[in-house]
Amino acid sequence: MRGTASVKVRHPLMKRRWVRVVLWIFGILVFLLVSALVGGYWFISRSHPVLEGTGTMPQLQQEVTVLRDERGVAQINAGTLEDLFFIQGYVMAQDRLFQMDMTRRLAGGRLSEVIGEDTLEVDRFYRTFGMHRATAAVVEKFDAEASIMVESYAAGVNAYIEEAFAAGRQPVEFRILGYDPDPWTAEDSVIVAKYMGYTLSGDHRNELMNYRVARALGEHAQLIFPDYMIADFPLIYELSEVSPFSDEELEELAAFAPAEFQGSNNWAISGEHAESGFPLVANDPHLAFGIPNVWYQTHLNLEGDFNSIGVTVPGVPGVVLGHNGYMAWGVTAMSVDQEDLYLEQFNPENPQLYLFDGKWEEATVIEEEIYVDGVEEPYIEVVEITRNGPIINKVIDEGPYQAISLRWTGLEPGEEFNGILKLSRSTNMEEFIEGMEGFVTPALSWVFADREGNIGYRGQALLPVRQNSTGVLPVPGWDPAYQWDGFIPGDELPQIYNPERGYIMTANNRPAGEDYPYEIGKFFFPYRAERLDELIQGQIASGDAFTLEQMKEMQLDILNTQARALAPVLTDAVVRAADEQPLSAIEQDALNLLQGWDYVEDAASAETLVWHQWYNLLGSALFEEMLGFPWNNFLVIHHVLVEADQDPGNVLFAFLPQGYHLSLDEVARQTFAEAIEEVIAIQGNNPDRWEWGKWHRLTVRHPIGSVWPLNYLFNVGEWGLGGSGNTPKALFADETGQILGGGGWRFVSDLSSVEESYDIIMPGQSGQVFSPHYKDQIEGWVQGELYPMIYEKEGSQNVKRKVFTP
Repeated sequence: MRGTASVKVRHPLMKRRWVRVVLWIFGILVFLLVSALVGGYWFISRSHPVLEGTGTMPQLQQEVTVLRDERGVAQINAGTLEDLFFIQGYVMAQDRLFQMDMTRRLAGGRLSEVIGEDTLEVDRFYRTFGMHRATAAVVEKFDAEASIMVESYAAGVNAYIEEAFAAGRQPVEFRILGYDPDPWTAEDSVIVAKYMGYTLSGDHRNELMNYRVARALGEHAQLIFPDYMIADFPLIYELSEVSPFSDEELEELAAFAPAEFQGSNNWAISGEHAESGFPLVANDPHLAFGIPNVWYQTHLNLEGDFNSIGVTVPGVPGVVLGHNGYMAWGVTAMSVDQEDLYLEQFNPENPQLYLFDGKWEEATVIEEEIYVDGVEEPYIEVVEITRNGPIINKVIDEGPYQAISLRWTGLEPGEEFNGILKLSRSTNMEEFIEGMEGFVTPALSWVFADREGNIGYRGQALLPVRQNSTGVLPVPGWDPAYQWDGFIPGDELPQIYNPERGYIMTANNRPAGEDYPYEIGKFFFPYRAERLDELIQGQIASGDAFTLEQMKEMQLDILNTQARALAPVLTDAVVRAADEQPLSAIEQDALNLLQGWDYVEDAASAETLVWHQWYNLLGSALFEEMLGFPWNNFLVIHHVLVEADQDPGNVLFAFLPQGYHLSLDEVARQTFAEAIEEVIAIQGNNPDRWEWGKWHRLTVRHPIGSVWPLNYLFNVGEWGLGGSGNTPKALFADETGQILGGGGWRFVSDLSSVEESYDIIMPGQSGQVFSPHYKDQIEGWVQGELYPMIYEKEGSQNVKRKVFTP
């Protein structure tokens, strides 16, 4: 007899109770989560500035009005110089105080005070380099108005610090790191300006790498750089055979040099080629991306004096780039050499004595105290300074030299702050040129235009007059023949005004011709300049007048002239090599893509992905075996590939002894196969799905956002973008495809009207997370948009008004 199984039936009432309990617990968790998010948002948002209403500032002489447009850019309207820059300091600190503090700490070697031992090596380098020791001499050169400007600005910054921290409304980064900032000083503004100059120099990285090449190749190294190294080479080769410095030590020194993606584009079109009949100016400086931006949008209106709008560097008062209704101007890195490395000989019996001109001289010795968070006693960094600059590396060992010193013109006292006001006040080209004459650093190519119809270019920097040296390799510090012989006079710096062709353009290309009488350094290969030049010349040849819309389009151009020059050389070599090393089906598909490519690097381009993976392997293939280390010097790679293409046997390094010869065809075939393997590894084996933008990606990062989970709070985005470091729309990526730098500020101006200027920064004006202006410009930037630079904000839409009274 079959039994029946008993079935336990859950009572409907119990089931409903269980569901209610689960829902109740879930609701509580959601409530707690939402409460935490809302509470966190409220807590962080407390630090945001109040942008409307009235405020009392006893430091003021008169009433000051601050008008913030819909992107948070403040127009400051004041009646006195003191009030104008006091409120600029106050407003800028509201938006960027943490960035300002981090910059002065980095440049002054004081990060470890708040971050700890992780930044000690960085602090040791900057304390040795000594920008902080050079600030007082600059302050002493302030004229009366520059002193008012900088001191008033510092007072405004300090007014915000005192107010915000007393009320518990400080930026959240200070809470996370647990410290209060020191008062701002005039010297802090100077060191921020000098640090900007340092980020645009850094040639000592190239000197160190070139020195390693000279050691590896011996007397043949000069043939790699036929235009550069002959003057420096013989003595360096002799010394390199007994160098006490290891490759690792040289690599560590090079690591402190600024990143190599700094560049920029700027150009001016004369009114005869412009639809408006007035000159046009465009600029997009290429610097490191980050949150907040390197630039700060600002607008200063000193009643009855000047009304200037544009950008400055956070921590520096005034308007550095932009327009004032009479003039418009922009800059690029001048791509000159302001630095030299010197090899020094120290006395083995007294290591504080160094050799110069056959005699021992005593180095200046300074003990720098570096305080480290969590460590009771300061770290003492002993800095030795020769007549050639501070010693950045020293090896106590037998040999002809044991140290490397670094001399940089940026440590000389300049008059940049005297010039900032003159730029804003200038009404014509002559006055503008006078304003920039005291600039020592950064080394910049200035392009400018005025309403009178003039356009001009001037390279402005303090540049050394070198003897017996090209600045490409370290030189003997003990030999007077290698000392600098003063500096290039200002009126002999590269410059051009109102050229017959009707335009001026710079993109880090050579600023002077072969007949220029001074050795001023190496230059970027002009890939971007070549493309911009052909765009401008093509437009002029067509007879069509330029508009601002076309200027914007030029800034976004993504045709790669480097690939246009070199891809055919390499694809032809692969075709020749395929007779003996046949291509696989996927390799043939990839080769077909490159052979039909128009060299436009849009985000959906498979060809762009293949090209960059291939080109990035060439440095290792060409030089790693020969030198013992990878060397991706694109100037040399271009030279070597073009020479091999012109050689009857397609021999690489035909200008070197036979032992160094390589087959262009074999190298091209090998690296092409490796590149396709790399592409397959990152995007699969279907070429129809290969896209440059899947690999070439941008996330804008905040220093605090390097730590999980703060990355989700502070970092912005991810976007796949077209372009590269070789296109006018310059984007510089690392070996993983992460975009690290490019044109973070874009600007165009038509001098026909004060309202015909447009710009954008990324990701936004404010550095305060959760601010509506923290990332409100990033989508527009990604899409290639520019926003009106509202010159008359009073009465404009969505303007917030704040009035400060004494």
